[in-house]
Amino acid sequence: MELSEALALWEQDFSQKPKFALNVFIARCCNTPELKEKRGEILRAVIYAMDLPLDRLLPDPQQLFESDAEYKAAVNHRLDNETAVFVVLLSALLKKFDYATQGGIRNFLVENLHKLKLEARSAQRIREWLSGQSTQLAANYKIEVLQQLVNITYIVMCQYAGPVKADQLLAQALKEIEPEARSRNVSLQDFL
Repeated sequence: MELSEALALWEQDFSQKPKFALNVFIARCCNTPELKEKRGEILRAVIYAMDLPLDRLLPDPQQLFESDAEYKAAVNHRLDNETAVFVVLLSALLKKFDYATQGGIRNFLVENLHKLKLEARSAQRIREWLSGQSTQLAANYKIEVLQQLVNITYIVMCQYAGPVKADQLLAQALKEIEPEARSRNVSLQDFL
């Protein structure tokens, strides 16, 4: 299901229902094998977001776009090779930790996005992806930005696991995604 369809479904059928109806909403949205696999994670992210104070909520995604066509174009965005490899790398790094720690790492990244000095839409798109509001990253980023994100991820990994373990986990993740990077002609050293 496309993000715009999920938003419409929410607004039409679920926005006025109690929290326990979220399970049905998420089940209806998770209609592909990939999404079904992440259903529990998505449900937890939505429940977490619903419990946030209003001042911590992100703006309505549709308000960021001038038209429905622009909104749909962002949802169906195709990543460049560097950004695609970054997504795979960050996913590989996060999988090294339990769900609670993954959430902490993602939150740390979101809280430190201001250091990247991104333009508003680019920052919003990566914030949505990191916070679980979007299942796909809908923007491409320069290698310098991706490198900074990997660096921030490494810093928080050191806080959770210690520097020696963080080095080991980073090395494992790089080895795991090396075939993907090679197939896209991307040097993993560019991220370090």
